[in-house]
Amino acid sequence: MHAMVVLYPQPDDPQAFRDYYVSKHVPLAAQLPGLVSYRYGFPSPLGPAGGDTHFCIFEALFESAEAMAAALKSPLGREVAADVPNYSPKGASLMHYEVAGQ
Repeated sequence: MHAMVVLYPQPDDPQAFRDYYVSKHVPLAAQLPGLVSYRYGFPSPLGPAGGDTHFCIFEALFESAEAMAAALKSPLGREVAADVPNYSPKGASLMHYEVAGQ
């Protein structure tokens, strides 16, 4: 399996972000070709360091890095990427990795 993680910064309007993200963006991203599963959440700090956390985390699983790349390059993948400024004008950080462990 291969995972893609998207980290979103704190938005200026958290409720507007949540409303758009949950009702429009996630259903769009859920249609990515080759997507095996996905999950997302709105994290809270843990531990004494506290500090700023990411506002939202999204994780998508694909069978392989090639399947992920094909999904991102697809017309729908481009549409998903183009939708990000509609709810997160500050953008997002993306990373990916080969899943290890159980």
